[in-house]
Amino acid sequence: MGWDVVQIGLKHDLPVDDPIATAELVAKRMNRNIRLVYRNKYVFDKINNTLSKVEKFELIEIAKFTVDSSKDYFEMTVSNYQANQILKEIEGLRKTLLADDLAKRLHDDIHNQFELYEIETEEIDIRIFRENVDLDVFEFGKWHFFEHAFYPPTPDLERLLNYRMKIYERARMFGCKEVIICSDQGPTMEIYDHMDYPAEQLKQYTFSNQYYEESNWLEPEDEGFWKSHARKIKFSSVFNNELQFKEEEFVEIVYDDFKDLILRDYMPLRRNKDR
Repeated sequence: MGWDVVQIGLKHDLPVDDPIATAELVAKRMNRNIRLVYRNKYVFDKINNTLSKVEKFELIEIAKFTVDSSKDYFEMTVSNYQANQILKEIEGLRKTLLADDLAKRLHDDIHNQFELYEIETEEIDIRIFRENVDLDVFEFGKWHFFEHAFYPPTPDLERLLNYRMKIYERARMFGCKEVIICSDQGPTMEIYDHMDYPAEQLKQYTFSNQYYEESNWLEPEDEGFWKSHARKIKFSSVFNNELQFKEEEFVEIVYDDFKDLILRDYMPLRRNKDR
């Protein structure tokens, strides 16, 4: 199946503690109708203070946000919505041991979750975390073909630029200032699996090579070669003709802060003001 290319947008600006505000803002920025839902996982019996799981999950609608006249809606799921609602209901029952046990179970459910929201359709599967976003910008060629587009003597600049701009536009939708691009397999799978980290912690985890310590993908005899030849590059470096490779080096991480693109967008505005 190949190694997929994944893009982790860092430092989004979504009001994730408020599902309604988050869904409304996402609908506006994506210019798509959004149906906000939660998974019905529990049955809470107030009289007997008992909590049980439903046999079959179903999605319950919270709200709809309509930006056009089409009948198509992206479904956006709030991961911890029901657990939070039940916690509010049992707030007055905390004096009983049973209510405390229920609260603990629900707190565990909230704290053990991965993403806070998921937008899943036939087209996309975007996951929103407290500080980061799994941007899900499709790359047909998988990681092997993506990384090879950077290599001399003739990097595929047109292909890379088109893909970079797609990532840039998706990142801007969610207010992400930086992006880490890697594979969802191999050693970097650990980065992909830790995207719920705070943004700065995830950057530290990535650029300090900490993910190697937690990965069991490499055989001991291969680890030294891999680490010494794996490159972490800035996306802009290939367009500025700053990217050079030694023999057998390969791209493992691509980082982008979009500063050159932001400057390019800013300069025409600045020139117009100076006239």
